Amino acid sequence: MIDMTAVDREVQAARAELADAGNVKGILSLPTRKRIWRAMLDPHDDEVSYQHRVRLKIACVRHVLPVWYRGFPNDQRVEEAIAFTQDLMGRRVTDIRQARRFAEGLLDSVMNDLSSSATEVEPGVLKPDATKEASSFVADAASMMTISACYRDPDMDLWEEYDDMVDDDEMLPDTLESSYSCASAAAGALNWQPLEQTDVPARRAFWTWYLDKAIPTVLAT
Repeated sequence: MIDMTAVDREVQAARAELADAGNVKGILSLPTRKRIWRAMLDPHDDEVSYQHRVRLKIACVRHVLPVWYRGFPNDQRVEEAIAFTQDLMGRRVTDIRQARRFAEGLLDSVMNDLSSSATEVEPGVLKPDATKEASSFVADAASMMTISACYRDPDMDLWEEYDDMVDDDEMLPDTLESSYSCASAAAGALNWQPLEQTDVPARRAFWTWYLDKAIPTVLAT
């Protein structure tokens, strides 16, 4: 059974971090999120813990679908990834190699689209389309969501090899956690990017939704 008192305590701590006056970029740090994920584990039911973990990622990707469609109107690739992930969760897809190929192919195709839409701002220097770049963060989140669903280990996001990492950007370029990529899509910028390039209210709104809506809804299912 999940210790909801522990979950509530970690969520309250996360809210305090988000509201801190010094947190000018509206970042919800990786260590804070990991403490929430650890509290969300059911020590007696690995399958429930796994389902909660992946459903939370799906909820994040769904939440930023409008960002995806701004850059790629009528493009169903991310929604196809959600459906594929749900098939993995329900064991309707069991071929892990196929799943990884699907996820990696999604991100590769979107990054190719992003590159092809870039403009040359000076000789040899390409600048990506800002709208499509934000959309690519959604694709990154969807790709990692699908790969995450391949592993029915409830502790996947808590692996010891990541224990020393205190910043999501340390996981660049290819192991970003889905909620971070979704927050970046909302903000139009990764954590390391300058404040003036970041939609801080949008990032803060995403993390507020994550704490107040996404986590309680997932745990209620």
